[in-house]
Amino acid sequence: MINTNLDNIKNVAPARVAVIGAAKSGIAAAKYFHSRGAGVLLSDSCSRERLDEVMRDNGLGDIESEAGAHSEKVLESDLIILSPGVCSDIDILKSAAVRGIPVWSEMELGFRVSSAPFLAVTGSSGKSTTVSLLGSAMRFAGFDAVVAGNIGLPVISVTPDLVGEKAVVIAEVSSFQLETVERFKPKAAAVINLMKNHLDRYKNELEYYNAKKRIVENLTFQEFLVLNMDDSILNGWAKEFSSKTKIVMFGHQDNGSDCVFLSDQSIRYRFNGKTGVILDDVGKMKLGGKHNYINACAAGAMALCGGADPDRIALGLCDFSGLPHRLEYVADIDGVAFYNDSKSTTAESIECAVTAFNSKVHLIAGGKDKGCDFSVIKDAVRANVKSIALIGEAADRMFSQLDGLVPVSKAADLQEAIGKAFRSAVKGEKVIFSPGCSSFDMFRNFEHRGEVFRDTVKNFASRKAAV
Repeated sequence: MINTNLDNIKNVAPARVAVIGAAKSGIAAAKYFHSRGAGVLLSDSCSRERLDEVMRDNGLGDIESEAGAHSEKVLESDLIILSPGVCSDIDILKSAAVRGIPVWSEMELGFRVSSAPFLAVTGSSGKSTTVSLLGSAMRFAGFDAVVAGNIGLPVISVTPDLVGEKAVVIAEVSSFQLETVERFKPKAAAVINLMKNHLDRYKNELEYYNAKKRIVENLTFQEFLVLNMDDSILNGWAKEFSSKTKIVMFGHQDNGSDCVFLSDQSIRYRFNGKTGVILDDVGKMKLGGKHNYINACAAGAMALCGGADPDRIALGLCDFSGLPHRLEYVADIDGVAFYNDSKSTTAESIECAVTAFNSKVHLIAGGKDKGCDFSVIKDAVRANVKSIALIGEAADRMFSQLDGLVPVSKAADLQEAIGKAFRSAVKGEKVIFSPGCSSFDMFRNFEHRGEVFRDTVKNFASRKAAV
């Protein structure tokens, strides 16, 4: 039952749409089509009780739904919208492919109905900070910029109404969302790094990297591809795609071609035949840490591609003060500072967290095991960590890779881990919760995980104060 109006989906909704997955993006897609008169089936593997609650909370109680599995009803649709948390190779989607039913991510849908250009950022870590820096830079440059996508705000909830000459969508894009794009074509696309990740979903690193590579699929010389010159794999991509689209690099050096780079304490650029300074001193930024200065270089490169003035970019980079759950200060207990870095889902993000301070820290880590190689953080642990408390499904494997570097222990939950870290710390030291794993073994998502950490630390502080 293929609807020939999909090419005109901005103006004409399909007769029937199946949305697989009832998390944020799926709910947003269901609301979009329901409001335009399409018949919508919302299909989720959760319990009937849970799905009814979600639908009721989102005003979708009158649409068709199914819980517990994805049935043949999905195949009665003109279009399937797939939530990023659902694998794109499940049986019902294989059947859809045989029948020729298109399967899109909500990112693809948001792009297709948008009148505004996209500036899209993907990578293994640092995406949320980079898109937020970019959004700030573009707003200070006079653009009507909305930051959406994998950062938590579905693009379809904002793109239909985002119009005007200066409108732009700053999109954080995950590999899961890229699996089911077709015509997604941002004005500029950045891949900020590639690291071993999501091996609980992909067969190997190459399959994961190839999912990321789909962001380049539709680019031409009318668009830009922004890549990290400090990443050996992405240097290879620069050579591979130089005959397809315009390449802009970012990182620690001037490579002689279009690039944005960190030089001592300044961010400089070479772009479209011009050279200059975006920011004369990164110390003016509210964000600290070398990794954030490189994120700022990436954001600066993307902003230049988006048409922003360098002086205005600097104002935006300096104005941004950080995101919740990214090295977020929580509390001080008897001189020990606690930081919430719950967004950390890779080994490399642990490394960024423990090297962000000028003193050694006490690390709380662990969660759902995604297959990350934690041996890559050994040097950072030796140099920057005094103790480690591990939680969750990945605790045993992390223990085997990190034991012997510093004192390492396992805890049944966050409360116990916080207690262990606090007892190991002395006045003036820091405790950082940087899991390096996904949250789904113990929590709904990284936000819930961070909120539990915050609340547990604050309760711990209250008990200490009452003693």
